[in-house]
Amino acid sequence: MKKLYSFFILALLAVATVQAQRVRFELSFEPAVQSELKVYILPLAVDGVERAIQLRGKEGKYVGGIPVSGKGLYNIVVVYDNRQLMSTVHVVPDEENKARLSFGMQGYMLMLDDTPENRALSELNVVMNDLDRALWTKQGLGSDSLRMLVEGYGLATESLNRKYRISRPVVDYMKVWAFTRAYNAYMSIPRAQNIEPSAVGFDVTDVLPGIEIALDSEYTPLFPAASQMIASTIPADKGLLGRLEQLYAEYENEAVRLKVASSLLAVFLSEHDYAGDFEGGLAQLQQAIEKYGLPQRYVDEYIKRKATIAGSLFPAGVVLEDAEGNVVDFSSFKGKYVYIDLWASWCGPCCKEVPHLQALEKELQNENVVFLSISTDTDKEAWKKKMVELGMHGNQLHDRDNTLCNALNVKGIPFFLIYDKGGKLHTYKAMRPSSGDALKAFLEALE
Repeated sequence: MKKLYSFFILALLAVATVQAQRVRFELSFEPAVQSELKVYILPLAVDGVERAIQLRGKEGKYVGGIPVSGKGLYNIVVVYDNRQLMSTVHVVPDEENKARLSFGMQGYMLMLDDTPENRALSELNVVMNDLDRALWTKQGLGSDSLRMLVEGYGLATESLNRKYRISRPVVDYMKVWAFTRAYNAYMSIPRAQNIEPSAVGFDVTDVLPGIEIALDSEYTPLFPAASQMIASTIPADKGLLGRLEQLYAEYENEAVRLKVASSLLAVFLSEHDYAGDFEGGLAQLQQAIEKYGLPQRYVDEYIKRKATIAGSLFPAGVVLEDAEGNVVDFSSFKGKYVYIDLWASWCGPCCKEVPHLQALEKELQNENVVFLSISTDTDKEAWKKKMVELGMHGNQLHDRDNTLCNALNVKGIPFFLIYDKGGKLHTYKAMRPSSGDALKAFLEALE
């Protein structure tokens, strides 16, 4: 009986712990918004595992339980009048673990002024959106004006901090947020102002100095652009090991190191010349993994890319299905050269190649060659519908788990390959069907 009692006590404690890890949000809008709203909340977590949760509409309010954010920061997204209104808020739940927030609207901006932190976050969001709008709508801005505009993001953060004397975690978050938005603004200048990059007149480091100080923060991983910014400052010609060495020398925050290292490793996996130096690249990667304690999965992903080297077998683990859902083993094509078209229903260039492929298939005078189209669609019904629209016939298969492109290091579609009679890779990056007679002659010469 004591064991049973203890079990129930432990179960109740477990339930209480789970409940304590969630905050019950109750959002309202003043004045009340008559249109139907969709309201989502995303707890900001450095590991990025949390997802946005939609709140339920209830008597003019929007309620729901949201996982606790370690620093009390949450992104609010309101879908209203065919627009997405976004804002970051700082929340300290009450004794009942509830957060009651009442938002106002300034144009199409969410405003929250219940605390100095939220007044500062709301005002910073307005200022940064105004700066973004000015960049894109005021044409002919000179170099001095553009420089002042990019510097405006950081200056607004400093001004709001002095005005409201907000808590350190929120200040640190705002600094990274503003630095990232300023960087995006700088990178957008040529397109926004319709000028050549050389005409900007100043470098990003002139207006955003000390990136390794500004972004050595626990909040940096919350902003994908921030990690990309750091990676872009580490010269590619240093190689993988050199780039990682610079990263770990300049940044101390472990979350930043891991996030940017993941980006650098992804670039290495994508751009390495596997056919030219497979073993050398593998040695570099293994050394990096061991030295910096990075996940072994990167080595596993590298080894899979061996499938891009001529003479390699079709990638193992890829499941191909026909339109009826029957699994088709790639080995069933052995004894023939297989010209493969990797495509998707949503890909315009892919669809433009289809008539050329159909003509080639009809005209080719070589019984040793078969054609195979493999869809990378995540929506199988969209694939089947597009096949009907384009009148596609012959060998039409679907990559059920969407793993083939990754295994073959395919960065974009349409993409074409040729496998030989033994099921081994013959040609990586083969000519596309619209190449016309050149491809036709190449395929007719295969014996």
